[in-house]
Amino acid sequence: MVDHLVRYRINTNWRYHVHQFVEHTRATAKDKGWNKRGPLSALEYCKGNADYAEALNHWLKFMKEEERFSLYVHFASVSLEDAKQSLLLLIDRQSNDPLIRMPLLRDAFTCYSRPFKYSYGRLGLKFRLEDDVGTPSPKEIHEKVIRDRDQLYAHCDLSAKAPRVSKFGIGLKIAGFDWNDYVTILPALKNVFDSALALVQSYIESEGMNDIATFFSRFEVVDGLSTKEPELLNQIYGYKLNKANSSDAKKPRG
Repeated sequence: MVDHLVRYRINTNWRYHVHQFVEHTRATAKDKGWNKRGPLSALEYCKGNADYAEALNHWLKFMKEEERFSLYVHFASVSLEDAKQSLLLLIDRQSNDPLIRMPLLRDAFTCYSRPFKYSYGRLGLKFRLEDDVGTPSPKEIHEKVIRDRDQLYAHCDLSAKAPRVSKFGIGLKIAGFDWNDYVTILPALKNVFDSALALVQSYIESEGMNDIATFFSRFEVVDGLSTKEPELLNQIYGYKLNKANSSDAKKPRG
């Protein structure tokens, strides 16, 4: 049986109003000229109702932690594990199946690099894995993977390929894009992938993310406005009451 509060956390119009509030805040923050006023406050969004503003901030903090939790426990961990599995398959099949060498290497580099690039949340947060967990070791191998992913796989930057055009066709000079350059560092690649996974796991444990109930326990207020439908905001912003998990759930107007 699904706990009522868990179900409510997923199905509630507070989520809608958090996203509306964030969008309103972005819009007012971009105001220029005489009407420039800065970001909208929660109290202003709630038309001066302090209780609703407190509940809105409660939900905003909760949903930001949801994003951070999802990034590390799910997206980053899974992406790094995918990278490791592709690399292990590459090491195992490198001699018997040469045709899959570079595709597997490309997949490993792409999956590994993805969490180390900037990730943007829906609520205005910007995450960068390395800022929180540190740099995997060996550092020079980590940087090579990121650099090669950017230059060779993620973009069509010609600076990395140095094209030369002649009547015989276009020649591409791609430094470091030869299997012989990678086969010698396969053990180091495995070490850096293992290091990244260990750093992420250590961060997850240090933040208490390894137990979802404990991590979100500070938000589990079983009474108060934050666990009730935001009827005032529904009326102000035209959102009909959404009865969680019911067949007659309403959709936003418009």
